[in-house]
Amino acid sequence: MVSASPELRSRFLRTKELVQAGEGLPDVATIDVLDLRTFSLISSRRKRIHTTTGELTPVVGTRRALVLLVDFSDNKATQNQQHYADMLFSSSNDGTVSLKDFYWEASYHKLTVTGEVSGQGGATHGWYRAPRPYSYYTNNNFGTGFYPQNTQKLVEDLVDLADPFVNFADYDNDGDGIVDAVFIVHAGSGAEVTGNKNHIWSHKWEISPKTVDGVKVQSYSIEPEDGKIGVFCHELGHVFGLPDLYDTDYSSSGTGDWDLMAAGSWNNGGQTPAHPTAYCKVKLGWVKPVTIFNSQQNVTIKPYATNDGQIYKLPIKEINSKEYFLLSNRQKKGFDRYLPGKGLIIEHIDENKTGNTNDTHYLVDIEQCDGKLDLNKGANSGDANDPFPYGMNSSFTDSTTPNSKAYDGSDSEIAIADIQRKGDNITVDIKSGVLHAPKIPVAR
Repeated sequence: MVSASPELRSRFLRTKELVQAGEGLPDVATIDVLDLRTFSLISSRRKRIHTTTGELTPVVGTRRALVLLVDFSDNKATQNQQHYADMLFSSSNDGTVSLKDFYWEASYHKLTVTGEVSGQGGATHGWYRAPRPYSYYTNNNFGTGFYPQNTQKLVEDLVDLADPFVNFADYDNDGDGIVDAVFIVHAGSGAEVTGNKNHIWSHKWEISPKTVDGVKVQSYSIEPEDGKIGVFCHELGHVFGLPDLYDTDYSSSGTGDWDLMAAGSWNNGGQTPAHPTAYCKVKLGWVKPVTIFNSQQNVTIKPYATNDGQIYKLPIKEINSKEYFLLSNRQKKGFDRYLPGKGLIIEHIDENKTGNTNDTHYLVDIEQCDGKLDLNKGANSGDANDPFPYGMNSSFTDSTTPNSKAYDGSDSEIAIADIQRKGDNITVDIKSGVLHAPKIPVAR
């Protein structure tokens, strides 16, 4: 499920502060988008909808996706099909327009996303008209309530409508008998922007397997008519197996503007989403990190958005540890050009966790150079002081702030020092284990 837009998130948090302080809630005209019942409902629906665990199958090669457009008797669409064909599957010269461009760049040319847009009458006409009104499927629950008054029923109805015009077997990319990627575009705006419980909140979910054309339709993602590519890219990340990396109860920011799977899907108003974090790229098979363990090296790290994604992995104490650091050089280039800052990003990973709901112990934590923990406190979604170096801080050791200690408080035996900017490159001295190796007595 995509995170709330920055504007909606700030309104949620303001209402939460008012209630906690014992002050009055906003007037009844605005309560629908601001009350804590709405806030809590979003969080509970999100937890029920989507979890991701385990290793992922590499997402490379060509993936073909199907886009189905649907409107309603009480919520009619105004956009045309070509808009979605251009936004999702066109190719541009500067790589900053379509979903296809985004994943081509983010995967270092390892993934091509293609597809078709279909509405009533076939691929060149209008929208499918749902057999029930929009209000039936949303049911005052963001469309994520209990079946059948939810988007699962909408998808089932839509598959029946599309069946005469679509060969669903064309979208089984790996031959396993399951359609891999179905985008549902619904008329109107998304609740992730409006906060209205009578609107659909964009998400990835599943239906009971429905067989058409010899294949099963099971998972889908759903986005609004006026959605930008950031929402579509985020939800396709879920289709590929990535988890949400924002805090789903909005008490903290998770990986924030630095990550497609958090608030980074909203960078530049959702038109230029951030790349996924290093953790996500490794999981998707786009990058094989360089592992440094029990050694000392001086390395030059090239920009993340280019150069085949240079990522360094520093395991904590054991080579196969599920807790480790990932280093990447984030610069304002390509789809990363609307990042809040630039420099060395240090991700603290603990694969014993499945998400970023615990602000003191995330699955993927951005070690913030200024030591203020703004992301963990929910003070912002990222700033120019998060990357290294910043001010006088050009090191990351067990005694610095922030520090390189393991989550259990022990010394990770990792030290990163002399972090320097060299043009768009970053140079660092990395010491793993060797500083803390036991001394061997000299024979006399």
